[in-house]
Amino acid sequence: MTLFGIRPAQGVRLTNIFATPWHVTDGAEAAPSGDRPRLGRPETYFTSSATPRVLHRMALDQGKIEFADWDRPLAGARLWLFAVPSTQIVAVLSLDIECELADTVDLLEDCFYGDLKIDGRPLEAVAAELAGATGGFFPERHQLAFAPQLPAADSNGIVQRVIYRGDLPNRDEFSTITYPSELNRRPETTAAVSTYVSVLCGQPDYVEDGIFLSAVQGVASAARLREIRSVAYQAVEAFRGRDRARQDTRDRRRSLSSLTSQLGDLELDLSYSVEATADLGMLVPSLRVAGYHDALYETMGLVGKAENVARMLERLERAIRAELTTIESLERRADEDRQLRWSVAIGFVSAVAVPVTLVLTFFGVNAQEVDVRVSMFDGRYWGIYWLTAAIVVTGVVASLGLYLRQRHTMRREPPLNDD
Repeated sequence: MTLFGIRPAQGVRLTNIFATPWHVTDGAEAAPSGDRPRLGRPETYFTSSATPRVLHRMALDQGKIEFADWDRPLAGARLWLFAVPSTQIVAVLSLDIECELADTVDLLEDCFYGDLKIDGRPLEAVAAELAGATGGFFPERHQLAFAPQLPAADSNGIVQRVIYRGDLPNRDEFSTITYPSELNRRPETTAAVSTYVSVLCGQPDYVEDGIFLSAVQGVASAARLREIRSVAYQAVEAFRGRDRARQDTRDRRRSLSSLTSQLGDLELDLSYSVEATADLGMLVPSLRVAGYHDALYETMGLVGKAENVARMLERLERAIRAELTTIESLERRADEDRQLRWSVAIGFVSAVAVPVTLVLTFFGVNAQEVDVRVSMFDGRYWGIYWLTAAIVVTGVVASLGLYLRQRHTMRREPPLNDD
């Protein structure tokens, strides 16, 4: 028995995995142990912090599920919600059909595009109600087709038909389908992995459950990677924002500091939500499950895409650091100019006050040179007045000259938003 119960003896189980925008809330409890994966001996190595856990399980009335093209009856249907370690919620629709694998093309097509209704309601609405959230599915999704052993003579043709959902002529050398070695080692087993569909035939129950958990994590990682990339583009737009020219250095420093903190969170999320999940072999000593996980991440291109996003974040961070350095230089120049203006102001006051004070002090001294019977405006004192006036004018001119030169230098500085 697998995680989803007993599969029909000669039937197929289609497991449709959908990424969602929902996140698990703090304190949400996992489903009972009976609803959890049974992974055989490798289950010991799936720790609670690294394994998707079941949040909800709903048995569906297969008679109330309507499809756009598929018109055959279902043997069973269940809707699941899983929470991955990054708190993302993944919706899973599992369908049992008593037919040949090659005959499920129309059902795969309907499920992939969500062309089905459950009791008259869209699948997304039913899943959102179960999660207690709003919104629809993300574009990231993957389908698993579990089936009994395939006939050796037509195995490759059936796999091509199911994965590409058609019988169009093709050239094998240009196919993107991957065949994991360990899952195809035995004659009775078949495993083919593509970006959106995986076909698993003749595999043991616990291997199927391990592969399922791998696919759940892969879909969640792909969705999170796209979200991080989207937020990175928003950060670039904020960095180049229209109000950049109107911001002073203090406001610009505050906005850049906020962007730096946001980039740090994105890099941490990228590391633990995407990059760390790429190597399942470090957690689970199962060649078949780890082989499938590596093949899935390779066909989905998650490792390469994560590296590209990491480079985007790194280059944006370098650009922010460079502008912060420029702002620091401008702020130092502003401090120096502020000190210069204070020096000019003090010099101006000194140039005016000191000579006048000396003259007034001279007339207040009880000395032989000061005749109390003569007015201080007498012509004999005009020489010292002219000398005092010349000193004051010289100080004022020097102070104004320094101030005007400093203003001219500030106007010649390039604005903060120039490239």
